[in-house]
Amino acid sequence: MAENQKKKRWSRTIHRWSGLLLLVPLTIACVTGLILNHTVDLNLSNRRVTSPWIEARYGMALEGKPEALGLDGKAFAASWDGKIFHRKKIISDSSPLVGAVPLRDGTAVVTNSAVYYFGLDGELIETLDSVSLPATPIAKAGRTDNFALVLDTVSGTFTSDANLLDFNETPAALEINWSSPATPSASDLKTWKTAFSGDGIPLDRVILDLHSGRFFGTLGKWIYDLTVIGVLVLSATGLVLFLRTRRRST
Repeated sequence: MAENQKKKRWSRTIHRWSGLLLLVPLTIACVTGLILNHTVDLNLSNRRVTSPWIEARYGMALEGKPEALGLDGKAFAASWDGKIFHRKKIISDSSPLVGAVPLRDGTAVVTNSAVYYFGLDGELIETLDSVSLPATPIAKAGRTDNFALVLDTVSGTFTSDANLLDFNETPAALEINWSSPATPSASDLKTWKTAFSGDGIPLDRVILDLHSGRFFGTLGKWIYDLTVIGVLVLSATGLVLFLRTRRRST
């Protein structure tokens, strides 16, 4: 009799603790499963999640701080987390950003190996590489009073014509406004983040990943594996308790 009571206490203890440990993952699985069952009704596919910490879980958050360049304190481009941004565009260039210069009909974003010329609408018009430039690497960029692009290179300083087709040596007496570090506005930061991460992550994907445990990475997979095992243990101990209680009542 004492042995049966001892086994019963152990069954109840295991059953109780299994239930407590499974409370959180089972609640998440049940709630997210219920929501996913109404994906179309709730229009989850068209809703976006833009929370920084959630975007970070998906590798869609920029690390560190941007290093912005421009003129007169206004930022026109930035190097951020290994990428170069101009408005809503990301420039595929691993070279260091050395200048961002607004010109008469657009903006020249300059790395030490190329010049990217964007129109007033923010669209890329032309790329000048080492073949088209007077010399590389470029140390810094600026403009003259009449909005001509100036490049300071290892071979000297050169000024472009109005169409960026030809470069000539810059006269020593010419006054140049050089591109310099600038503080980006909140709007700049938001635009660059959006350019990198898009409009966010579809809400139904986040909920599905929560439901499956993938949201938590490798740890989530193991937690959900243990949850399944725990449910089996919970069912087994519940059945044992039920049968023993029924046997005792008869």
